[in-house]
Amino acid sequence: MKPSRRSIASTPQGLKYKVIELPYHGNTITMLIVLPSEEDTPLSRVIPHISTAAVQGWSKLMSMRKVRLLIPKFTADAEVDLEAPLSALGITDMFSEDKADFKHLSAEPVHVSKALQKAKIVVNEDGTKAAAATTDILLARSSPPWVTVDRPFLFLIRHKPTGTVLFMGQINQP
Repeated sequence: MKPSRRSIASTPQGLKYKVIELPYHGNTITMLIVLPSEEDTPLSRVIPHISTAAVQGWSKLMSMRKVRLLIPKFTADAEVDLEAPLSALGITDMFSEDKADFKHLSAEPVHVSKALQKAKIVVNEDGTKAAAATTDILLARSSPPWVTVDRPFLFLIRHKPTGTVLFMGQINQP
């Protein structure tokens, strides 16, 4: 059983979807699962409505409940070249052979030829076992509901204190 926060959200067009938040690392990092309520709803109808404001709104609407979560095992990898985003922030000199100044690191003239960010998310039996715990909010004489993630879904890894989404992905064939 998972202590999780959950909510039902909807798009401006009335399309409903479930949002389930699973805590990691002492509740500092959380995984949000976004699951369309209707089985035949494609993720492409939900994705355009995912924004920073939407994620913040979900957080305000969520309530803590104990659920029995059945989620497929999956692995998601991402690699991003950071040169363009860093350049957009004005960080350009480090990529230039002529302007890079790393004298405090090397006597040789050096520059950054590539800046890559790699991320990997693994959800498996170990991950679900590690996240399993009991919550102190329990409804008397009621069995926790099952939430089965058996159709395409989105997931977001979020730094809860700042609300920053660190990673987002979609699983099309669970």
